Amino acid sequence: MKDIVETSGIIGPAFFGEAPSLTGNLIEISERFIAEQQKLLCGDEECKVISAEDIFKNPNYLKRKGIFKATFNWFSLIDYLPQPAKPTMFICNEFFDALPVQQFQRTEDRDWVEILIDANNDDTLSYTTYKTNDSVAIDHDERYKSLPVGSQIELSKQSEEMVKRISQYVADAGGYALIIDYGDSSVKGLTFRAFKNHQQVSPLEDIGSCDLTADVNFGDLKTAAESIPGITAYGPITQSNFLTLMGIGERFRQLYSVVPANKQEAVIHAHNFLCSPDEMGDRFKVMCIGRTSDPVPLCFE
Repeated sequence: MKDIVETSGIIGPAFFGEAPSLTGNLIEISERFIAEQQKLLCGDEECKVISAEDIFKNPNYLKRKGIFKATFNWFSLIDYLPQPAKPTMFICNEFFDALPVQQFQRTEDRDWVEILIDANNDDTLSYTTYKTNDSVAIDHDERYKSLPVGSQIELSKQSEEMVKRISQYVADAGGYALIIDYGDSSVKGLTFRAFKNHQQVSPLEDIGSCDLTADVNFGDLKTAAESIPGITAYGPITQSNFLTLMGIGERFRQLYSVVPANKQEAVIHAHNFLCSPDEMGDRFKVMCIGRTSDPVPLCFE
C-alpha cells in the first residue's frame, strides 16, 4: 500500500494537478503488524499503541493521516468496511491462502468423508475421518461423482464467501479487486501445510507458532465472484506474465543502472525471485475482478 500511495503522490500531479486524495483501509488484527504499518504509512516512529481489546471492540479501531495526505483506517473484519461511495481497489496479496479449508476423501464403504483433526489421550493431535453433513453434500455434488475411491479434495467455503463480499463491493461502487496468491485454476489433492523458520513442518505440531497455508483454487474463486450480478473475473494469469506486462523489465533495468555495483546482484536476485518459473513466477497467479460494464483491466485483455 505504501508503494501505491507514494506512486500516486509522485505522478498524480502530472495528471490531476495535485496528488489525489486517497483513503486506505487495512484489515488487520495483529498488534505487531499494526505498529509496522503505522511506521510505513504514517511516516513516523510514534505509533499509536493498539491493544487486542481495541481491535475487537471497535469496528474502525484506528484512523490516521499518513504520507501524501492519505487517510488510513484499520478494521478487524471486512464486514466493518463502510459502504463504498467511490470506486474501490482491493489488493489481496497472499490473503486467500491463509483462509480455512476443508478436506475430503472418497472411500469405498462410506463414499465421501471429511478429514478432521482429533485429540489423542497423550495430548497429541492426529488426522481422522468422519461422515459429516458437508461430506454428505459432496456425495450429491455432480462435480465429484466421477472421482475414484481414494481421491482427495480441498475446498474453502470462507474463501468463496469472502470473494463474494469483495465482488459485491466492486459491483456497488465500481473499481477492481486484484488477487495475488499461490495456487492454480484448479487444485488437485491436499495442499494444507505449515511452515516455521522457512521450513515445512507438521501442521499438528507447535500449534500457534507456525504459518498455516493452502493453495488457492482460483477456479472456485472465479465461479464465486461471477455469481454476483454484473461482475467478471479475469484470469488467473501467472505472476511472471502480469509483472512483465506491467513493466517490471523496464523497472529492473532502471534500478540496475542506478544502484551501486555491490547492490546489483541483489536487484537481479529480486527480479528472478519474482519472475522465474522456478521461483514465484509461475507458482503465483493473479486474478482481477471488475464490473462487466467497465474496461477490461490492463494485462487481462
